[in-house]
Amino acid sequence: MSSNSVQVNNFRPEIQALRALAVLLVVAYHLEPNVVPGGYIGVDIFFVISGFLITSHLLREAERTGRIRLSAFFAGRARRILPAAMLVILVVVAASFMIFPKTQWGTLGLQALASAFSVQNWVLAADSVDYLAAEQAAGPLQHFWSLGVEEQFYLFWPLLILAVCWLVKPEVPGSRSDHFAARRRWLWLAFGAVALLSLGYSAYAGYSGDAAGYFVTTTRIWELAIGGLLALGVQAHENDALRLPRWLTAWSTRNLAVLVALGAIGIAAFSYDGATVFPGIAAAVPVLGCAVIIAAGSTRGPGSLHQLVNWWPVQWVGLASYSLYLWHWPLIVFYTELSGGKPKPLQSAALLAGSLLLAWASLKFVETPMRHLRFLAVSPAKSLIAGAAMVAVAATAGLLPGIAQQRMVEQEQQLATALAEQPPEGFGAASLAHGAPAFVTGEHQVVPVPAEAAKDLPDIGSCVQNPQSTQIKECEFGSKDATFTVALVGDSHAAHWFEALNGFARSKGWKVVTYLKNSCPFSEAQRKADQDGSINCSEAFEQSMDDLAKRKDIDAVITSNWGGSTFVSDPAQGLAAAWGKLEDAGLPVYAIVDTPRPPQDSYARDCVEQNINNPEACSFPEKGAYEKGDATKAAAKLEPRVKVLDFSDQFCVAGTCPVVVGNVLIYRDKHHISDTYMSTLVPVFGQRLQQAIDSK
Repeated sequence: MSSNSVQVNNFRPEIQALRALAVLLVVAYHLEPNVVPGGYIGVDIFFVISGFLITSHLLREAERTGRIRLSAFFAGRARRILPAAMLVILVVVAASFMIFPKTQWGTLGLQALASAFSVQNWVLAADSVDYLAAEQAAGPLQHFWSLGVEEQFYLFWPLLILAVCWLVKPEVPGSRSDHFAARRRWLWLAFGAVALLSLGYSAYAGYSGDAAGYFVTTTRIWELAIGGLLALGVQAHENDALRLPRWLTAWSTRNLAVLVALGAIGIAAFSYDGATVFPGIAAAVPVLGCAVIIAAGSTRGPGSLHQLVNWWPVQWVGLASYSLYLWHWPLIVFYTELSGGKPKPLQSAALLAGSLLLAWASLKFVETPMRHLRFLAVSPAKSLIAGAAMVAVAATAGLLPGIAQQRMVEQEQQLATALAEQPPEGFGAASLAHGAPAFVTGEHQVVPVPAEAAKDLPDIGSCVQNPQSTQIKECEFGSKDATFTVALVGDSHAAHWFEALNGFARSKGWKVVTYLKNSCPFSEAQRKADQDGSINCSEAFEQSMDDLAKRKDIDAVITSNWGGSTFVSDPAQGLAAAWGKLEDAGLPVYAIVDTPRPPQDSYARDCVEQNINNPEACSFPEKGAYEKGDATKAAAKLEPRVKVLDFSDQFCVAGTCPVVVGNVLIYRDKHHISDTYMSTLVPVFGQRLQQAIDSK
């Protein structure tokens, strides 16, 4: 590595080329994930570059002055990052009012707020482990999560360097020799410790199946720290404190290193996919590959990529990479929402062209002018005030969608409440016998209100445990003196039958006991997600089985499960084995066939909101509507003592599955049934359950 290769004061065309590579990988992944399934590693390349450049800048100042002017540093970051980012937030919020149904406005507003304050990654992390939020469609500002990681790094990293400079004094104050050596040694230790701790936690989070691990700063900071360590090495080399063998700095070695590193990045981009445990150890390939390319610096001679690196389109894409990253994702999300499907190759090319055009405009008219605006550049205080003002404007805009949604929903909610309290004839499932009309009143009001449908779930609180919990909670409902007790066991698709069961149980004076856990079917077959560690079902299943066997008052066990679950072993045998143990213990089992689900690309509630006067447009064919993995009927053949309850005719009529029946919205999310619709199923549910009990 020669001195030319490690100059950090001069322009580095290879870093600009790396930026171009990183952003094009991300854009290609978002447009054509089947072609570049691991293109998400572009974000990791960005992290290394940011860590290197920011640390280089901070080290130069610390070496020159012995301190870091935090106000000047943060002012520079504000001028560089905030103008384009806040503009994107404003444009996205404005456009979303016209493009998205108001069912999504509240979530959009939250994303805008989180993006403005650089905490989008933590919001997404929270959603990823929230069972009810995990399946939300990706919003137009979701890509701001990586900017949040970098911004949080910018807050923490300068303070770490400043602390070392304050605690460690120069070895030879005033000397023209490498007086920064003592501080550098401690910085090696500090950066290395951060990198190792973060990498360790990243690997743990990945292999334990922690869904939040992809987004949180603690699993990503090691990638930026690698860039920081590289910057330390460069500075030490410049000061002759790090001397490398001549063969290592030779052009041929550096050319080969760049080619190997680039090849490793390419292999990761085309071989990684959604099943790859990431970030974790797998992220080391793009991270170290990027670090090697930066360390090698400019190259020449045989095997050099000098001409490609310096080609003006590559350099321009690298220069515009930040704006291209900001604009490409909203365009893709808007297109998907408007077209109702993912882009095909021709549309992807058009979206790429549109993203490049917006990136050019953003770079020319926003990024560059604001970064060099003399009025702000000469005064850190003015830059910080301007940055705070921009954030405040974007955050205020982020409040508007939620406020607008709330105001528009309030009137609908009043009508919906009145309708639910005094249901008309044919309300909900009662209209199925009359052809399942969407509306049975002159008022085209849907219950629950689509924008509030996600909240229309069983009111049983913590009685439904989250997927990560190792416990199951036993809850009782109804009369303590009941002479008949029914247990409801299983996952969220068992839980969504609670209102139908409990409504009938109340009319009969029965007691209902629940053993419910999201994502955990009542089965001896282990879910793949349980094996991977992302959920915890095995212990809860054993506990449920023990508790049911110990009780002496259970007269019937009702169970159901989501047919989309995947298992390590045969699902039918797993269900049959679990049911058989209950039957052997004298506990009759009644298994409910899983409910159909709307097309997976969108929410039925969104479609209804957009077609409120014609919700029939949101209906879908019964053929293919049921999860292929539902093993209920197959399991009943293996364990014939179990009675099967099939309510398919209460969700689909004449080969079509409506989403609104008798003024009632059937689905509260992508595949769970609304509590309101379940309450209208009480008569049919009770009749069929009673017949099954009487026939046993």
